[in-house]
Amino acid sequence: MSELVELRREQAIREYECMKHLNLFTDAEIQSIKNKRHYHDFKIERRTKRLSDFINYIAYECNVFHLLLQRRQKLHISAEWTSLEQSIHRRVRVLYKRAMARFAAEYRVWTHFLQYCQMRRFFAEGSRVLDQMLGYHGDKPKAWLCAIEWEYRQANNPARAKHYTLRGLQRHPECRELAIGFIGIQLEEGKKVVEKARESKQGLVVKGKGNDPPLDQPQELELEKALKTAQVVYRNFEQKDMRFYEQLLTELKEHCPLSNTLARQAVAEMRETLTDQEAMWHLLAKLELEGDAFVKKEAEQTKPHERLAKCLAVYKEAVERLPTKKMHSLCIETMLQLNSVDESEHDEKAKRKALAGAFKRALVDDLLEEDKLLQYLKLLLHNSNPNEELVMKVINKGLEQYPASVDVWSAYLRYQILQEVGADELEDTFRKALNTLPERVSRLVLWKQMFQYYSERPALQGTLEQLFRRAIDQEPEISNHYQPLYLDYLMASAGDNLARVRSEYQRLVRNYTTPLELHTKMASLEASQTPPEVSEWRKCYEYMTLFYGKQDATVWLQYVQFERDHGQPKHMQSLYERAKGALDEDSFATFMAEYELIRNPYIVRY
Repeated sequence: MSELVELRREQAIREYECMKHLNLFTDAEIQSIKNKRHYHDFKIERRTKRLSDFINYIAYECNVFHLLLQRRQKLHISAEWTSLEQSIHRRVRVLYKRAMARFAAEYRVWTHFLQYCQMRRFFAEGSRVLDQMLGYHGDKPKAWLCAIEWEYRQANNPARAKHYTLRGLQRHPECRELAIGFIGIQLEEGKKVVEKARESKQGLVVKGKGNDPPLDQPQELELEKALKTAQVVYRNFEQKDMRFYEQLLTELKEHCPLSNTLARQAVAEMRETLTDQEAMWHLLAKLELEGDAFVKKEAEQTKPHERLAKCLAVYKEAVERLPTKKMHSLCIETMLQLNSVDESEHDEKAKRKALAGAFKRALVDDLLEEDKLLQYLKLLLHNSNPNEELVMKVINKGLEQYPASVDVWSAYLRYQILQEVGADELEDTFRKALNTLPERVSRLVLWKQMFQYYSERPALQGTLEQLFRRAIDQEPEISNHYQPLYLDYLMASAGDNLARVRSEYQRLVRNYTTPLELHTKMASLEASQTPPEVSEWRKCYEYMTLFYGKQDATVWLQYVQFERDHGQPKHMQSLYERAKGALDEDSFATFMAEYELIRNPYIVRY
């Protein structure tokens, strides 16, 4: 191993001499480069080799190369390119080849080498390793796609790209990316033929080809061969599902008008074979809405309202053949997207009418999904003068189909509040919602609506305290949320009299599971008194440590700080001992560090 390392060091002497002669690096920098290379050489030559060692060595050499370029640019030096940059390139290539030989099963080694070749524009070098890569990783469709992309885009070799595509399809006949990629390559080759003819024969018009120029016989044969090959690949591909058609039509749109014939054939076959899939009808309707050449006759020009009518006709046929919630939702989503785009007033009316029709059709068929039903309600209530009969019809449908949805009940309560119904009627709806919703569903949003309703009506302030008591009697989620708010309400209604607030606080502590926020709120209310009653204030911290002192170090720290600033500092040591006995090891470590800062505030915090 040492002999190989020494040989490489001798081969690099010319590099170091050039670096020093051209003043690109200082002596210290050159020595550092030597040492690091020596370190990496020993790492890759040891008995147990690791891929990470090769990657790190390659990364270091690339960093040296970029630094070298920066120094040349800064000092305006261009001499000795072969001795420096080319030497680094040779070293990196050797490292990559050794890594690919040693770790051939690692696909990323091959792709990293191709990326390096692309960056340095070593296209021939990259092409030479493709067969080896496919020999090891031919079971991966992405390896074939990588080889095809390299040969066609980087090496500019369509023949080799076609060769790899055919081999890839033989090995992976189910891979739609290979088939669609091959179709795209053939159409692109045909496009190049047309562009070449256009450049050579400007101003001429070809019969039946619009403004495209006439083609020579060889060019016409080449174009026909490319289009025919694309059609053969399409016909022979057997796994024609929706994802295949979606990707295919996206690819074909980039090659209009050459791809129109194949696209129309694909659309017709898709419509014939995939009538039981919602995504097919959705795609077909979108093509009609966009006025795509794939679904219209030659030279046919359609206006926006005509395209909308065709789109709606497709959706109408779809919901008749495939009456599902998903199908209706796709139709509604398309209409919503269409209405989000501003157009002329006439078109706006047609779009709003289409959206309303989509919602009503789904509502009548009882196939309106929950989120779409809520969206329909929102749109109806957004109107300054909503149709009450239609709104109630939607709400009743929602309650009938989704009785366990808190959002539907919330929308019902919101509508009743908007209509300014009586408190008794609203209470009936609220109780019905609480009784209907399953236990796993959170009811907090409904309680918030009721509290907002009563708090905005001064005449019902007496009922608000009863509502607080009812809320505190509920499950922990509701009770814990409203206990601190109840203290705020009592404080606001009692003025400066804190006696009732303290009494209710003690009642809550005795009879309910109290949240930490309740004790924090009561402590802040005690602190706001002038002067504060320290004994009552201390009770809040006692309750905090009693209920939450086993898992939360913060409550002990707050208690200690209270005794230091407002109570009796002599109690701080006893609190320290109590915290030590209550907290676990990790929590007490946190407590102890903060406790020292509270006990001695002059300690510098780092």
